[in-house]
Amino acid sequence: MENRFKKSLALLTAASAIGTVALAGCSNGADDANAAGSGSAGAEKIKLSFETSVYAEAPHKKAIDALIQKYNEANPNVEITVHGTDYENFWDKLTTEIIAGTQGDIVQVYPENIATYNALQGEKGAFLNLDDRIKGTELETDLVGQELSKVNGSYYALSDYAWGTTGIFYRKSLFQKAGIDPASIKTLEDFKQAAIKLGVDTDGDGNVDQYGFSSVVGSHPFVASEWYRLVARPVSGGIFFGDGESGPYTADRINVNSPANVWAAEWWQDLIDNPQATPPGTRDKKVSREMFWNGQAAMMMDGPWFIGMTRERDTALMDDLGLMPQPSVEYEGQTYKPNPHNYPLVAMISANSKYPDEAWDFLKWMASAEAQEIISQSGMIPSSKAYAGTDAYAQANPLAAQFFDFQQKVYAPAVMDPPIPELGTLNQTLINYAQNMFVAKQDAKSSLDKAAEEMKKAMN
Repeated sequence: MENRFKKSLALLTAASAIGTVALAGCSNGADDANAAGSGSAGAEKIKLSFETSVYAEAPHKKAIDALIQKYNEANPNVEITVHGTDYENFWDKLTTEIIAGTQGDIVQVYPENIATYNALQGEKGAFLNLDDRIKGTELETDLVGQELSKVNGSYYALSDYAWGTTGIFYRKSLFQKAGIDPASIKTLEDFKQAAIKLGVDTDGDGNVDQYGFSSVVGSHPFVASEWYRLVARPVSGGIFFGDGESGPYTADRINVNSPANVWAAEWWQDLIDNPQATPPGTRDKKVSREMFWNGQAAMMMDGPWFIGMTRERDTALMDDLGLMPQPSVEYEGQTYKPNPHNYPLVAMISANSKYPDEAWDFLKWMASAEAQEIISQSGMIPSSKAYAGTDAYAQANPLAAQFFDFQQKVYAPAVMDPPIPELGTLNQTLINYAQNMFVAKQDAKSSLDKAAEEMKKAMN
């Protein structure tokens, strides 16, 4: 296990060294354009830094800024500075900071990231054990995703922000024009045929300029995750390990090149090669979303956060925004329910923080009904079951509330990434070979066989 950790740490260190990043000091009081809170004159200023991967997105920035403003009204001596960059670059930046011991007082991640980043400071851990603050309280049972926020049975994060899974968003007007009833799309094959039918030449110049589905094809991490969330995991049970990404997490259980995953990769290659179904060339998630908003793509895969993004982009688009669940997958005579990842954003407190109690006070307040109402502006589903489960929330957020129905009536239990320190290495390996398959169009089986060999080395 020690050798596995050293190898994982070395690879993460090398990956982080590629980018040039500005280190955000932990409680260092540095000036920042994103600082919030003015404080009362003469009072000692408590300065907290808050790192998150979602602040670069307008709906989240709006919600987080509003959270801090509201908190400062009652706590004027607390100044919270937000450090955020785009999702694609956030994780290497965070890795570099943790290795240097300069991570923020509060770091917001996803549950599968906790073990990896906590381990970057060795046995002492980079973040505080929160058992004494969470166990036996309502926080343990009322927050979606709290049970996922553990390392070796102990809580290292609070699921106090919001969560989401994924579904298929569609443009109602384009479906109506094509004569497609979204309720008729039940299986993956139904989805593919609809995507092909929705790909049309709208201006009569002989070239397709409206596509059925805008997927990510390129270096963005979603080049892998959109494929395995929609197709691979339902049929294989796991992209890294089988049986729902469960342990034991050993090299001999690597599942990436299983026959079901190979079939899923070949199916995805066929979809993205179809000139009506998906656009040609490469694109990241930002371009994919722009194509959907501009009417160049009729469908895209996203989560409830996309609702807030669309509202920020153009409120007029909301009337044309539809949502359906991910389709079931038929494979070797069986039908598999979709089992997409659940994405709760959870917050950790740095072990190096000068003000851990004050950081905790802010995190605990974020789980309150007052704060959760503000968080709902982001488009994601607030983590508090007591708040998000109300009729008032469903009436005010009808699209987001559909994800509750999907979870309860359509989806199988979510398959989550394995909570192990090696996840960063395994995930980067998968992204590399997904690019080989879906960008360079290399053979799926040979690519996944090579990926399996690299993953096994990482686990030894």
